[in-house]
Amino acid sequence: MEDFAFSYWWLMFPLMWMAFGAWGMWLRHRRQQDTLEVMKTYAAQGRDPSELAKTLDPCSGPRAAYDWRWQRRAWRYTPFWAWRRAIMSVCVAAGFWFAAEYLDTPWAWHLEIVAVIMTIIAGASLLSAIFSSLFAPKASQV
Repeated sequence: MEDFAFSYWWLMFPLMWMAFGAWGMWLRHRRQQDTLEVMKTYAAQGRDPSELAKTLDPCSGPRAAYDWRWQRRAWRYTPFWAWRRAIMSVCVAAGFWFAAEYLDTPWAWHLEIVAVIMTIIAGASLLSAIFSSLFAPKASQV
């Protein structure tokens, strides 16, 4: 059993991903059922449930689901978060370069490979931050 735990510890991540995905789908299903119950109550009272449906469900229309998800996650692509991501990736790349240079072990060359990859990622993050700052939407466009 101990050998199994040491060999397959990484399975914890996809299993938890699937569990949380199923949990999220179940919560969305419950939310939609509750919305339908409220709409049935409105219809039983003789009121028009269409206006209520627009306020309860943010996803109304063919592209509304995509637009709603975009608005919810749009903060990730602002210049502030792009610069934060760039600074963080530069710091991680510098840490790997420092470790590759000063760590006295026979496997330190592996760190150089990781440092090169992280430097490429840091460069891409810096370009992304520069472009997101140059072409940021104005307050009137948001």
